Amino acid sequence: MRLRVDMKMPEMIVAYVGGHVHSLDPMTGQTLWSTRLPKAYKQSIGTVVIDGDVVLAGVGGRIYCLDVIDGRILWLNELPGMGLGMAAVATPETSANGAAQAAQQAANAQAAAVAGAGACC
Repeated sequence: MRLRVDMKMPEMIVAYVGGHVHSLDPMTGQTLWSTRLPKAYKQSIGTVVIDGDVVLAGVGGRIYCLDVIDGRILWLNELPGMGLGMAAVATPETSANGAAQAAQQAANAQAAAVAGAGACC
């Protein structure tokens, strides 16, 4: 298989399948690590997000935080009283709303810099 030279590959890929979070090498597809999530049913649907040095997984009404390097579970929040439905996860760095806020802040800073540069003595 030949890859395009201009193709930008992500640093890593994570997936939730069958009660496990899997980290994959984006160049080869090989599994780097796989972590079984306690209390996650094989048939459950999950969401995963990479943010900095952690992977967040929302599965079966629970949020898991895993180390991005080796997949060990750093913490688990069972969200008591919320039920066992699908748990979607997001962070300011990974959510569309966070990206929109960052873009707005950058635009505001640029407008302030332009306004300040045009100010006279």
